[in-house]
Amino acid sequence: MWKKNLGVLDASFYRAPEAQWGYASSPIIHDGKVIIQADAQKDFFLAAYNVQTGVELWRTPRSDVPTFGPPAVLPAGPGAMQVVVNGWKHIGGYDLATGKERWHLEGTGDIPVPTPLYDNGLIVITSAHGGGRPIYAIRPDAKGDLSKDRSAIAWTQERSGNYMQTPLLAGGLGYFCYDNGVLTVFELSSGERVSQQRLGTASGFTSSPVAAGGRLYITNEDGHTFVLRQGKEYKVLAENDLGEPVMASPAIADGVLYIRGGQHLFAIAQ
Repeated sequence: MWKKNLGVLDASFYRAPEAQWGYASSPIIHDGKVIIQADAQKDFFLAAYNVQTGVELWRTPRSDVPTFGPPAVLPAGPGAMQVVVNGWKHIGGYDLATGKERWHLEGTGDIPVPTPLYDNGLIVITSAHGGGRPIYAIRPDAKGDLSKDRSAIAWTQERSGNYMQTPLLAGGLGYFCYDNGVLTVFELSSGERVSQQRLGTASGFTSSPVAAGGRLYITNEDGHTFVLRQGKEYKVLAENDLGEPVMASPAIADGVLYIRGGQHLFAIAQ
């Protein structure tokens, strides 16, 4: 139907351009718009295109290092929506209709990967590489420079963030599984840590956790899935092996759990 050439998106490591990790931010669709976050080595931008025609609706320049997570369309207060992006020098919220910046915040994790999330009236953003491992819980009606005026930040955890995985928010709790398999659970309303437990002694964790039917599904890089009960108490209900590596996050649709392994696509149902 249409195509757009966005140019060369050089998403190499900002300190070592020869480390070509590749562009990784997925486009998202909302309200007839395709939203693209293009944080690369130069010419950073956030843009919206008409999903039917490809016509550019707006483009907003950004100033950051290459980032690797998708943007997210989240509430911005009563009746309003915003595009929220992760970043190192420039975490931010942008008006969905116009692309105009609503707020920004300087982070401390220098290779942002996790997607911004919303639950319990808060926007949650995390990263964990380089100088910091922050978690920020931000009120959706935030405005201006939050690095200077932090009144819109409900709470912060400076050393508890995620590197590769997007955390999971459900039932008023935030589940943060680190690369080494340590699962930490926070109360979203206060930022209080309510539990912390290591998931076995196996390999690292890259894929993000998912939830369905009151359960959490967390799969490590060996394809070993831990099934846990949602809630403050750590309770493993089952463990299952797929027999091949898993790096991608599972997807859930119509009662089926889809997991992409190194050699197969698995569809698991009751």
